[in-house]
Amino acid sequence: MSTSAQLFIVDVFTQHAFAGNPVAIVIPDIMPTDTRMQDFARWIGLPETVFVSPTTQDKRAAYSVRIWSPRRELPFAGHPSIGTAHLLLDHARIDVSHGRFIQACPAGLIDMRTEEIVGGKRRVWFTTPPATVQPLSDDDAEAILAALGPFAESSRVFMVEAGAKWLVLELPDVADIDRLAPVQDELDRLSRLHGVIGVTAIGKTRFDADTDYEVRSFAPSIGVPEDAVCGGGNACAAALRAWLNNWRPSSATQVASQGKHLGRSGRIFWKGPDVAHRVEIGGCAVIVSDGRVRL
Repeated sequence: MSTSAQLFIVDVFTQHAFAGNPVAIVIPDIMPTDTRMQDFARWIGLPETVFVSPTTQDKRAAYSVRIWSPRRELPFAGHPSIGTAHLLLDHARIDVSHGRFIQACPAGLIDMRTEEIVGGKRRVWFTTPPATVQPLSDDDAEAILAALGPFAESSRVFMVEAGAKWLVLELPDVADIDRLAPVQDELDRLSRLHGVIGVTAIGKTRFDADTDYEVRSFAPSIGVPEDAVCGGGNACAAALRAWLNNWRPSSATQVASQGKHLGRSGRIFWKGPDVAHRVEIGGCAVIVSDGRVRL
């Protein structure tokens, strides 16, 4: 038996349509089965698809979400969370007290906030749980670097969990980011081996750039060979920078760019860490489509 649903496409980490990372957001009349949600996420083919429910088991949350990649459900993901919050705020579907609210998802309760920026635009932020960082062994790191191609030879690799779990590395030069040539099948295998979403690489930009880091994220294990602009990957990258700075307050407050290898120009804002080793990730979003779908 099919059910009707509202369907929105929201472009995330951009102020201009078609420059960020799209997410499909579904608000169904009746929540479909897990199988149906996965079928739809696979069919629509975007990096993530969100199913939103206005009801939650925990009354502290304003709404709850289920997030699906083309291959599997994700307990939490960053760009879908920002896109969903932007949509619900734009349609006045949630009550915001002092700019703060809570999203429920399988990973737990996620603190969110919104702020107005220049031009009347809205930037939405999520706060990660306390982050953990663990260096990989030399052998494991060598395998990851080999799967990224010949330009990632001299970096350490870290297992970072900050809501999502990613392998993260910082390359010596931003030009090395551009030259990455990942072997997707091998990255898929290694991501599954380590139980992570994928691999995020960052490089410090030039002194005259308008951002601090260039980012690329590869997640073939969830059906996304390269993510255009990745909230979870950036959260883990920010957490790594904080860890490398001994969790010094504000040491991870930076601006990152991502997406140029896919024809995008995303902007991701990092903030933190706080005393609990949490970071915030923020970005703008644009609603580019709305309609209905039968599930």
